[in-house]
Amino acid sequence: MNFEKIEQLIKLVKENDVKKFKYKDYENEIELDFTENDANHITSNQAEKNDSNKIDNAKNEENDSTNEHTYQQIKSPMVGTFFLQDEKELTNPIIQVGDEIKKGDTVGYIEAMKVLNEVTSDVSGVVEEILVEHGSSVEYNQLIVNVK
Repeated sequence: MNFEKIEQLIKLVKENDVKKFKYKDYENEIELDFTENDANHITSNQAEKNDSNKIDNAKNEENDSTNEHTYQQIKSPMVGTFFLQDEKELTNPIIQVGDEIKKGDTVGYIEAMKVLNEVTSDVSGVVEEILVEHGSSVEYNQLIVNVK
């Protein structure tokens, strides 16, 4: 899918006041979401996902070279809204940077279709960085937490 077609699609969605739109075929996936503070969120993935893999690899190499640490990573098991606790307002997050976690510990929740789903750690260690803000949207397999 070329950028000209994507621009036409965005224009059509905006003209018809559509707040969310998702298109998927064998090669492309496009999701438009105009519901969050009028910010335009556009994602487009090729089936091979070469570009995103290159970006992830570059980020990982950058983190490795600057910190000289290799991180274990916790990834999102599904698409939805990520919460650091089981309530919409963040008062007592389940995990914070510096906390020690074990394999199987709950690190947050993802709301999908009005259901809160636990996100459990598949690694043990110390929380080095929380990559996703409380209440923000996450994609499948998106990095959520770096564990050292």
